[in-house]
Amino acid sequence: MALEIVFIHVLAGVALGLRFKVLILVPAVTLTMSFSAIVGVARGDMFWSIAIAMILLVTAIQVGYLVGILIRAKIERSERRSQCRSAVTM
Repeated sequence: MALEIVFIHVLAGVALGLRFKVLILVPAVTLTMSFSAIVGVARGDMFWSIAIAMILLVTAIQVGYLVGILIRAKIERSERRSQCRSAVTM
């Protein structure tokens, strides 16, 4: 169950990285930490379990954001190359 949640956060981070600038991480991290704390308290987990879950999910969303930024940079670079090639051939 926890692995699926981490994977979902990585995918959410990729989606954020493809579309938004770095400031989107502030509300994303805040919401992630809030929801993981609420779920942990509702389940009656220990403090350290909740803290580890929060750290893991925040790290997952940030790593996903980094991957999204790298994908966006690769796409933009390939678009620039194709524009330069078309300008040279004209």
